Amino acid sequence: MSLLEQFDHPDRKQVKEHFKHLVEIALADGTIEEEELKMLNRMGRNLGLTEPEVNELMDSTKKSGYNPPYELSKRFEQLYGIIKMVLADGKIDDKEMRLATNIAIRSGFPEHEVPGLLSLLIDGINNEVDEEDLFFQYRKRIMAK
Repeated sequence: MSLLEQFDHPDRKQVKEHFKHLVEIALADGTIEEEELKMLNRMGRNLGLTEPEVNELMDSTKKSGYNPPYELSKRFEQLYGIIKMVLADGKIDDKEMRLATNIAIRSGFPEHEVPGLLSLLIDGINNEVDEEDLFFQYRKRIMAK
């Protein structure tokens, strides 16, 4: 960890770790496709990362501890981004789904809910359902239990 990274705000560290997860998903099948690269650059900008930070995080092979956001909405937002990355190249790879499942569990989603949650996200993204609507559906589903 560089000296500057030690002074990063915890939210900034979460953003960088989330971006590393996106890169990990894109690399799961061995290569980063053109669509995935475009999405990584767009998501990096949307997360407030600079171009040098995006490039550094894409080149980084270091693993660091994952401290997921406390808020359910933020964890859902990150998982939504992960699934968008899984779907970016138009095919769902088994390794990508294993990584997405692992990230969901490490993010604090109950293991028994993860398959249904990932299915909700995949179907929703494929059908162009808004992220907020998917979050509402997920909350409604968990509140019904």
